[in-house]
Amino acid sequence: MLDKAQSERFLSRLESVLAEELKDLTDQRFQVLVSGLESPLKDRTPDQITDEMIEGQWDVATQLHPSDGSLRY
Repeated sequence: MLDKAQSERFLSRLESVLAEELKDLTDQRFQVLVSGLESPLKDRTPDQITDEMIEGQWDVATQLHPSDGSLRY
């Protein structure tokens, strides 16, 4: 589990990687983004999570249907 300082640094990094994309952030997308990054953070440090991994999880989060939060196929 991340301590408060690690969490804040990681969130700052998320903001820098996804700067433009976060303009479209909804609560549902945020939940999908965070939950998708929780799993790799169990086995890795925040520094081991690559920008590409963050962007990939954002791609998953953007597949949510805006009206009900279900995944689009």
